[in-house]
Amino acid sequence: MKKIFIRRDENRTLVERLIKYKSKDADKMNEENEHFLKSSPTAFFINTFGRVSFGKKSDRVRRELEEAAREGGSRGSIGSAGSSAEDKILDSMPYYATTLPTKVALRFDAHEGDVNAVKWSPTERTLATGGADRKVKLWDVSKMGTVENKGTLVGSNAGVMSVDFDSTGAYLVGASNDFASRVWTVADQRLRHTLTGHSAKVMAAKFLGEPTKVITGSHDRTLKIWDLRSKMCTETKFAGSSCNDLVTSDSAGSTIISGHFDKTIRFWDIRTEMSANHIVLQGKITSLDLSRDSNYLLACVRDDTIQLIDLRQNTIVRTFSHEAFKVGCDWSRAAFGPAGRLLAVGAADGAAYVWNTHSGKLEATLKDHSAAVTAVSWHPQSGLLASVDRGKRAVIWGDL
Repeated sequence: MKKIFIRRDENRTLVERLIKYKSKDADKMNEENEHFLKSSPTAFFINTFGRVSFGKKSDRVRRELEEAAREGGSRGSIGSAGSSAEDKILDSMPYYATTLPTKVALRFDAHEGDVNAVKWSPTERTLATGGADRKVKLWDVSKMGTVENKGTLVGSNAGVMSVDFDSTGAYLVGASNDFASRVWTVADQRLRHTLTGHSAKVMAAKFLGEPTKVITGSHDRTLKIWDLRSKMCTETKFAGSSCNDLVTSDSAGSTIISGHFDKTIRFWDIRTEMSANHIVLQGKITSLDLSRDSNYLLACVRDDTIQLIDLRQNTIVRTFSHEAFKVGCDWSRAAFGPAGRLLAVGAADGAAYVWNTHSGKLEATLKDHSAAVTAVSWHPQSGLLASVDRGKRAVIWGDL
């Protein structure tokens, strides 16, 4: 009996902690989206049960939190019951507002030449871009209708091909054509680590579960895992084909998914040397993106299609294509919207194409660029969409 009461207390503490965290998160999101909800009558949310609902987000979130708290309190006993309460809390984590970004909010020249990469910070309205001019630039778009250059991250000796923030937004890693990757601290814009060891251009670099580990993929047909504390490459995985992009499929970073020149998506368990599984598509893989729940993988393919893969079954569940859509380059980056209901990708004709992942319908063709669009990124809270092109231009779509 004593053990039961102890577990009850533990479960109750866990539930209260999660509720407190979620409430703070909801308040932050509400503040970010206040003007957005007022100005967008078509804004909708995906609720806990997968249904579309309209109206004030704060009310919905509060109701779901209260419901989760009641259920957590009544179920928080022993074993699996405690897990059910925790699952209920996590499941009710609110999705961000999702609306179709149809108008240009900002446009600006981001680099002196091609812009190869773009990524929003996970914590603020800061945009990072990587260019053929060897620079990573940080842009502040938090002020209404304006963009401000917050700084330039230097150190690369060739074009920057990908950029990625860690989960806290404090660190940024950039992959470069000079066979190396680099890690900077965002606050002071200082170069902290230079990761050398590849023998060809590095196309992708991502944080591996925590800010102290990085995974890189190169045209030398290898993936490398780096420990920033020991400043060493701790493991090399031999893929047998040039890597164009990669993602990590859980917060612990135990599974890596890589997309390759030989039309193959490879799955890696970091505890083993060999690829654990693979999927062969009909063209070179130019990019990969993972849904927030890690259940779905988005692959941009050089045969001018986007493939949606259910990772629970390792099967393609939807293919997106259009007669006007042509993939513009071998590193064209597609991305899920923050709620997973939309996806966006740039095209050779200078447009960004937006599809509905549920219906497969092409929702919008966003035209403002005069050169091929290389990469897109969705802001995780506001739903703003950023796109960049091979003619130095960056465009922000949506309502600032």
